[in-house]
Amino acid sequence: MGSCFRIKRQSKDEGPLLKNGSVLLEKLIASSDGKCNPICTFSAEELSEAAKGYDVGQEISRYVHFVLYKGFLRGREISVKRYGSYNKCLETAITDIVISSQMSVHKNVLKLIGCCLETQNPVLVYEYGGEKNLQRLMLDVSDGQLEPLTWKSRIKIATDIANAVAYLHTALSRPAINRGLSLISIVIDTNYVAKLSDFSLSVAIPKGKSHVVEDTISGVVGYIAPEVLECKINEKADVYSFGILLLELLTRRKSGDHNVEEAPFRAFVSNYVESNRLTEIVDQSILSERINGNELVSLAKIALCCTQENPENRPMITDVAKQLRLLNKDCKLC
Repeated sequence: MGSCFRIKRQSKDEGPLLKNGSVLLEKLIASSDGKCNPICTFSAEELSEAAKGYDVGQEISRYVHFVLYKGFLRGREISVKRYGSYNKCLETAITDIVISSQMSVHKNVLKLIGCCLETQNPVLVYEYGGEKNLQRLMLDVSDGQLEPLTWKSRIKIATDIANAVAYLHTALSRPAINRGLSLISIVIDTNYVAKLSDFSLSVAIPKGKSHVVEDTISGVVGYIAPEVLECKINEKADVYSFGILLLELLTRRKSGDHNVEEAPFRAFVSNYVESNRLTEIVDQSILSERINGNELVSLAKIALCCTQENPENRPMITDVAKQLRLLNKDCKLC
């Protein structure tokens, strides 16, 4: 049965339960100045049953560190995030729980329902977010065709995610950096609402500091800001990653798959913008909507501004969100 987060179960799984529970409690208190909301816990048995023994047929998506499954628990559909069994996953899973629990109030974040602490690494339980992430929506081919994705839909997705990242940067007790923004980390739910679904790489900025200094490089290939390689970052690293996302939405190309011999992805797009040839590289399905070409250029310029090499020259994500809301308002076609 589920319960609010308490370490009380006595069983053969006491070791993982006590270890995971104490680490989680410590991180929750540290991240929220001692003011943390209760988190419901579930048994390993009921989650395994909910996801049909984690059968491959229940898989929604497979990621580097975890697999997302579809499940059914207590009369409702759920998404179950199951991390790998190696030790590094404990830290990322705990981080995911801590940040997700604080972010779940935002409409553009996949809501965390609870977790299981009995297993070697925690299992996370979310509201059901459908079976599509943004990468699948944009790049998967069905019956020889890509799924339709209108200009209005792209701007709305971009606006939704910018709002969620802005909340991460400004509304928590300690501002946090996501570090894992990518097409695959964004779920498109059954109502076509974009939601951030992964905070496993997130890191909070220490109180009184403006940057995080790390001894390891964390991020998603194709989205990593240049300064990350120096292991000193702030919120502007997320702005860079978000700018890459915008370029991908515009071109329907994945940054990591781009041929760098032609030019780095950002420089590739910038060259076409500067030579007034942007329409040659944008997703051609957008052009068939006969939208105002100025809107294309506006989005491209926002993206290029976000992906400047010097982080000090990038805008704050709150300013980016405002620009996108204006662009969203100006969109005439659906």
